[in-house]
Amino acid sequence: MSKHPRLFGNDYSLLKIITDESVILNWQQQYQKELLEKNYPKDWADIGIVLEDPYNLILRDLVKFPDGILRGYTRAVMKASLNGGTGVVILSEFQGKLLLLHQYRHPTRQWHYQVLLGYGEPSIPAIENAHKEVEEETGGKVSELVSLGEFYANPGYESASVALFYAKLASIGTANVNEGIESFVWLTVKELEEWIANEKITDGFTIAAYTKAKLKGLI
Repeated sequence: MSKHPRLFGNDYSLLKIITDESVILNWQQQYQKELLEKNYPKDWADIGIVLEDPYNLILRDLVKFPDGILRGYTRAVMKASLNGGTGVVILSEFQGKLLLLHQYRHPTRQWHYQVLLGYGEPSIPAIENAHKEVEEETGGKVSELVSLGEFYANPGYESASVALFYAKLASIGTANVNEGIESFVWLTVKELEEWIANEKITDGFTIAAYTKAKLKGLI
């Protein structure tokens, strides 16, 4: 809390984070009893950092809701975002066609058609990260990069935003299979819209990047 006070601010908030340790301890003791009576794990009452790995923090805060009820509320924090790192989403065009990746994603255990995505890295600006991701995932180079703004994919759970970009590529290489990318797909704007409408594209980042680029008149 002392290192990252922004994450715990209560100004203008309907959902107040409780930081009084005595209140937290009392709530935990009561809730643990309820959990044990129902044969649920008592660590569901843990407050604070409940999981940490090199990339993510999962926090469970004790939150006071407008009706006065106290409940644990879980959120995910991308660790890189705490040190200036920003994830990036890049809708790319090369020789008049838009690039999609046919990529296998571990969390869904499914294949997806989607634009380029890059995890944030500490202290690397979003623009630099976007160039790096294009090169790493496609072996290509960017000739023009336009910011499409900020995007929160899941504000009910994830604390960090990503930066959306539209890129014109100067070159393209081969798909990086180590990123789960099987192949490239090249679409016209009309084809991309049809794939979104027909649910062949279900990735939210791709839909967001397309929407912003379309509304800004870039495609």
